[in-house]
Amino acid sequence: MQEINKIPLEGVFNTRDLGGFITADGRAVKPHRLIRSGELFTLTEGDKKILVDEYELKTIVDFRTMQEIKDKPDPELEGVTAIHNPILNEASMGITREEKQKLDLIEMLAKMLEKGISGEKYLADLYTTIAIKNFSKAQYKNFFEILLNQETGAVLWHCSAGKDRVGTGTALLLTALGVPRDIIIQDYLMTNIFGQHTLEQVVKEVSAKYDDPKIIDSVRAMFGVRESYILSVFNAIDERYGSIDNYLRDEMGLNDEKLTKLRDMYLQ
Repeated sequence: MQEINKIPLEGVFNTRDLGGFITADGRAVKPHRLIRSGELFTLTEGDKKILVDEYELKTIVDFRTMQEIKDKPDPELEGVTAIHNPILNEASMGITREEKQKLDLIEMLAKMLEKGISGEKYLADLYTTIAIKNFSKAQYKNFFEILLNQETGAVLWHCSAGKDRVGTGTALLLTALGVPRDIIIQDYLMTNIFGQHTLEQVVKEVSAKYDDPKIIDSVRAMFGVRESYILSVFNAIDERYGSIDNYLRDEMGLNDEKLTKLRDMYLQ
């Protein structure tokens, strides 16, 4: 099993260094270069010091919408460049914003269930949309360009919970670097471990108001991750573009030269 390098921060629960992931050709992702995370609004002063001093953080890529940023802005970190690169626009967010008022969200889930749409189906469909939607593809392509221009130091990318938009972007990046699919899925599913306490708090809150197993399951589906979600990305890409290699080349702009550069920059 691949070791997952969770960065021990006090204020943020889902921040990880991708360093050490082994590729199919036996290389490994360089440590302190690629960091995935949830929102940074609750970073402590100690957390900031860890990221800037220990991990040499140079760039933060924010996948959130402008409204999400307005609600919970990133703290400023000395010497760190912040780039806004939203993966979804406000119109596409729907009920996916993790920090939306939770009981309003549950009421919307109840209406979805009445129409035969579970939380799991909704999220799987959302992931498919992220993979093939022109706006989202353009933003992920821009993310790769940011990575290709990051000569030194670490890049950190985040959304709200660090699971859907970040999970998809991380899966695409690790695929481009040559990390096997099973390790990519293993990393993706670790959100359920790192975010278990938060998820159980939400479930407890919802259970106090709703005594419906279907709603509780949909809450777990919406606030956690499931293998079916990330597989829906790969399946949609294979169906529409023929293969992930075609997608990375034609939709993400990773021709042979750029792909070689990306791997040389981030693998050892």
